Order: sequence, then C-alpha cells, then structure tokens
Amino acid sequence: SNMLLAFTALFVLAFAMINQNKDISKSSVEVKAEFIITMSWPDDMDNDIDLYIEDPLGNLVFFRSREVGLMHLDRDDLGFKNDTVDTPQGPVKYPYNREIVTFRGYHVGEYCVNAHAYKTNDKRPCPVVVQIDKLNPTMKTLMISNVVLESQGDEKTVIRFKLNKDGMIESSNTIQKKIVGKPGQTFEVPSSP
Repeated sequence: SNMLLAFTALFVLAFAMINQNKDISKSSVEVKAEFIITMSWPDDMDNDIDLYIEDPLGNLVFFRSREVGLMHLDRDDLGFKNDTVDTPQGPVKYPYNREIVTFRGYHVGEYCVNAHAYKTNDKRPCPVVVQIDKLNPTMKTLMISNVVLESQGDEKTVIRFKLNKDGMIESSNTIQKKIVGKPGQTFEVPSSP
C-alpha cells in the first residue's frame, strides 16, 4: 500500500507540472497576424512564381529571406514540384498554386508587392492574382489585384500600397519597381529554356 501511495503522489505531482507548463506556454506566446497577402496562379500551370514584398523599412521577404522584420513567407510554391507531401499515413496532395506571406505587425508607409516568374515550365502567359486581407478586428479583404507574367524572368509590381497608423490602405498604385536582384540577394534566375 505504501508503493501505491507513492505512485499516486508522483502521478499527482507530474500532472500538476504538466498543467503548469501548459499555462506558461499559453501566456508567454501570443500567436497573432495582422495581414495575409496571398498570390495565386492557375492550378494547372507548372510554374514557380515567387512573391516579393518590400516593407517601408526596406525589409524584403521572398524565398531566400522567409522571415524578415514583421513579414513571414508561410508557403513557397514551386509549381507541381511541391504539390505532394509524403506523410506516415500516405501522400497528401495540395494542388493549389499559392504563395502566402503573413504580417505579424505592420509599419506605416509604403509596401511594394511584386510577382516574379522564377521558372516557367508552362509556355503560356501566367495570370497572377494578389489578395490582401486584414485580419483584425475581423477578417476583411482590402484589395485584389492582377498581372500577367509573359515569360520566365518576367517581374511585375502587382500593387504598391500605403498603410496608415490604423492599418488601413490610404493609397495604392501599380507604378513598377524592380525588386528582384537588389543588392544583398545572391541567387541566379534560371535561364529561359
């Protein structure tokens, strides 16, 4: 009976420590996003289209700089190449061509959103759609904008927008601004086939 009593006491102590750790993790990390920018292109096109976003401080998020400032590239889509993920339960298919950037916060000023045709296996022009969603206090689509990338290596500014202190878009334009290949980026764009 002493062993049963000791075992019960250890169980109660372990259970209390587990609950204490859960409370600490909940209070110390707040998972929050302010904006989501989603770029998509037709699901039947095997193209690697990259999303580039420059914030008002000059931070640039893209596939080689996935977390910078308050921006995080959550999905880097490679066309058909990463549509299937192997899991212990078998392959899972995600057939959507989509890149997603989350803003954990924001700065007042201009953001520039560019689309770049990094690798085109499909020879047709590629229509690209960018959607900007504000998440707080409730989800609201602020803007949807379109461009067409003509061939591999093509880069276009989809939208440039200015956020005010309340996180609302106060102005926007499509004045082109080259972002790909800015100083500090060290990668080569594949040559056209």
